[in-house]
Amino acid sequence: MDRRTALVVAIIGALALIIAAIIGIWPYITKSQRTPVAVSAAGLEAELSKANIILTEVPDKHDQVREWLLSDLQYQVMAQTCLTVLNGKRVIDPVQLDVIVAKYRVLLGGNSGTNYSADRYTDRNKAKEAIFKTWKEQHPDSLQKSFDEIVVVK
Repeated sequence: MDRRTALVVAIIGALALIIAAIIGIWPYITKSQRTPVAVSAAGLEAELSKANIILTEVPDKHDQVREWLLSDLQYQVMAQTCLTVLNGKRVIDPVQLDVIVAKYRVLLGGNSGTNYSADRYTDRNKAKEAIFKTWKEQHPDSLQKSFDEIVVVK
């Protein structure tokens, strides 16, 4: 193959990769984990609901947690991380975002009320563990032993 042909092939390959990235099939080609499009703060509650994550079970706290979701970057990032790890799935029974956040904070080494910078709320493995621990707390006698056992395709 001469240099001109090799250059044309390289350009076509590069264009194909750019197009694949634009239309969203790159993760399927490379087997990499798909990163969902960020959801606006106002849309987070609806997306969480689809994933079977409710804001709280405490009736007097619902408005407060909604306000945190709309205005607190820590809650927004944690919600986005939960949606990322669930990506196309939902928890089999509802779990509460406020409890997930509290358990995640403990996994980071603090207590349930410790405030961390928003960038600390992106660890996908810790998010999975916090979701599972929240679910397991509600179902202590269940046989499920991992995150993957408590999620199903939407």
